[in-house]
Amino acid sequence: MLEDKIRYFAYGSNLNKTQMKKRGVEIYDSELVKLPGWRLAFTYTSPSWGGGVLDIVPCDDGGLVEGVVYTIDEQGLKALDFYEGRETRNDIEVGVYRRQFIPVDRKQKWESVLTYVVNRTYEYRLNNHFPPSEKYMDTVIEGAKEHGLNDEYLRKLEKIETI
Repeated sequence: MLEDKIRYFAYGSNLNKTQMKKRGVEIYDSELVKLPGWRLAFTYTSPSWGGGVLDIVPCDDGGLVEGVVYTIDEQGLKALDFYEGRETRNDIEVGVYRRQFIPVDRKQKWESVLTYVVNRTYEYRLNNHFPPSEKYMDTVIEGAKEHGLNDEYLRKLEKIETI
């Protein structure tokens, strides 16, 4: 039943279908989308990845993030909560990442979908940068290629300096 499904925007390592499968997330459908007015940022360092991991932050300079909207179920969302370090206490987001709804551009048609952003203040996220590991970026780029993100965007990802 599609009405029980969740629309989730992936922009980082969760673009990678193999990773999603390993995390126990069943993907019912996927669609390429754009997120204008936002940019990629590395605002959190992950011990398991050995470097920075992606976040998205709003920007005024014509930024654009490309990604995929997956249709997943509640069980998949719970798995993502675990892997993204999402925790709540008394309905307050206290984990590494928090859920957030954002509007994405589906070929000139807007849709509000769920994603994860680093659970820090906007100022912190603007002013902190933690370089990613090569392993992390390889996972992101592999996922971007699997979904056919455009060549210019792929080149941008490939130019990101790693540690």
